[in-house]
Amino acid sequence: MNLEIGSIVGDYQIVEALGAGGMGKVFKVRNTISDRIEAMKVLLPDLAGEPDLADRFLREIKVLASLEHPNIAGLRTALRFENQLLMVMEYVEGVTLDHRLQQGPLPFPEAARCIGQVLAALSYAHGRGVIHRDIKPANMMLTRDGTVKLMDFGIAKSATDRKLTMTGTTMGSLYYMSPEQIQGAQTLDARSDLYSVGVSLYELVTGKHPFDGDSQFAIMSAHLQQNPVPPITLDPRLPQGLNDLILFSVNRDPNTRFQTAEAFRNALNSVAGHPAVSASAAPAAAAAAAAPQAARAAPAAPAAKSHRALWATVGALCCVGILVAAITLAPWKKTSAGTPQEPATPAAATTPAPAPAANPETAPPAAPAVEAPAPASAASTPAPVAPAAQPKTARHASPAPASAPASEPAPPAASQAPPQAPPQAPAAQAPPQPDLSAQRAEAQKVREELVTLSARAASIHSTLDNVRRSQAASGLGMRGDWLQSVSLMDSFLRGSNDALAAGDTATAKDLMEKAERQVDKMEKALNK
Repeated sequence: MNLEIGSIVGDYQIVEALGAGGMGKVFKVRNTISDRIEAMKVLLPDLAGEPDLADRFLREIKVLASLEHPNIAGLRTALRFENQLLMVMEYVEGVTLDHRLQQGPLPFPEAARCIGQVLAALSYAHGRGVIHRDIKPANMMLTRDGTVKLMDFGIAKSATDRKLTMTGTTMGSLYYMSPEQIQGAQTLDARSDLYSVGVSLYELVTGKHPFDGDSQFAIMSAHLQQNPVPPITLDPRLPQGLNDLILFSVNRDPNTRFQTAEAFRNALNSVAGHPAVSASAAPAAAAAAAAPQAARAAPAAPAAKSHRALWATVGALCCVGILVAAITLAPWKKTSAGTPQEPATPAAATTPAPAPAANPETAPPAAPAVEAPAPASAASTPAPVAPAAQPKTARHASPAPASAPASEPAPPAASQAPPQAPPQAPAAQAPPQPDLSAQRAEAQKVREELVTLSARAASIHSTLDNVRRSQAASGLGMRGDWLQSVSLMDSFLRGSNDALAAGDTATAKDLMEKAERQVDKMEKALNK
């Protein structure tokens, strides 16, 4: 088959070559009937010679045929021509985000918009059982109007696939692969794609890979063993909330990162929807802060110093709180799987068992029931002595029966012992074990909500910092009620993170709700 520029392949004329991949080449083509420009992907090897490659290409066609989303490059049709398999796709005019990175890191708002669209595409695909497995900036096409199209589902896997998964084989691009994908896990779920999204977002805003090395083995080891340098360390201008969100998304343990694309997208929208400071927010907030003190501006200078010192303290506490939140992300799974409450339940179940036996009020009824056979056996033990008096009664058959009635009360006592034992059995039974899977799910939900709330809190601090500088320039101090709300907000967030790290999900949720009330209050005050 002739694949030169200008040649005709079926109803398509090749216009130019767009690129090449592991399975074939992609060409820009024109439909000779409709004149529509499209993209054609061609499987180069002969189908008979590479049956596995052909099967994988067919799978990509079927996966794409099942997806129709504005952020996914769609399939037009598929055909065979001269024993070659062809796939005709939507032609996306633009540049990949990988190519865009050659100009430097993307501004945070632009990166957030792009990744938000990728997450929308993944939410749709994951909802239909399709895992992409090769998420990276090179597979994200940015069009001229700002739309992002997710491309190249060549190694995507749907829930119905049962073939083409080779044990010990890792596919995808090494810089972006999840730890479980590197380890060759038999089954990958949506969380593997979300890890790759987190890595991509890290690169988009910093211009660097979070996990790097001078060899493939070094890169794989970094994914499996190392923590990335916080993005805010590479670019201090990044919002603290974004920094925390990215670090959360690239946790090595799938259970302690975002569980769904929608949760990731909501958290990202929260950060992007509350920028560090806008051109109009700071003057408006400064005016609101200055209003209560305008009448007494003269004596405000000493107060300004005092409030600046207080503000510095609050700011420092906030930084510590956010760092604690970031640091505690990694051990969350460990603590949630072995929380203090979980071992306490079995301990409480076993403790009451000996308690009834030690109770002086309940022990006497049980003791005679158990010890009743002992006197009977004790009476039978002196039996060898009884024959000494037997000469007087040797001729009578009645003494033997007479001794029998003496020992007969023992069997009824022994027979009564079992009915009295069951009351102790219920006391020894352990109460039903809690549903640990439900507890872990609830803890994960609180974690994700905390990431979003921390992003909003970081935005509040950024805005207030601008207000503080504006106030200081006028010789004014920060409003006391604002400082109090921010202090409570930070304290509740720290407490919620600490409680979650200790496995106390209920307390973590309660403190998080209290922190959210303070966040809502401050956002309303700052018109955010």
